[in-house]
Amino acid sequence: MTDSPTPSIQAFLVCDSVIEDSLTKKKSLIGLFTHLQAMTFPFQHHQLGLYFCMTDAEGTYHFDIDLMHVNTDQLVCRASLPDIVIGDRLQIADFGINVPALLFPSPGRYEFRLRMNGRVIAQKDFSVIQVTPPAGT
Repeated sequence: MTDSPTPSIQAFLVCDSVIEDSLTKKKSLIGLFTHLQAMTFPFQHHQLGLYFCMTDAEGTYHFDIDLMHVNTDQLVCRASLPDIVIGDRLQIADFGINVPALLFPSPGRYEFRLRMNGRVIAQKDFSVIQVTPPAGT
């Protein structure tokens, strides 16, 4: 695993969900966003989707995805993906992952970090904003 080339990440996106067509394997990203809104904290978001696309990879790779609360440098959660085997550096490989029920402890800036064999190779940040309920609710 250590002598596999470091892939070139072409996209790393966060959305509400990733849907993969069973025949074509094309992925649809539903609800791309740069921020989430919540009235109270901790805030549980029902599901998040992550999409990443890479090339210039060959060999066996182990990927982890960390969700960090940037303001406090706190690890919110970590997901380990099954090992991925890529046979050809010219291949373009893309992956969609749906993460259920994430809990955000407080408002602020959050960041997904894609780690390959322990090293961060891509990052995607977004904000979680506290909003006040409309008057009269």
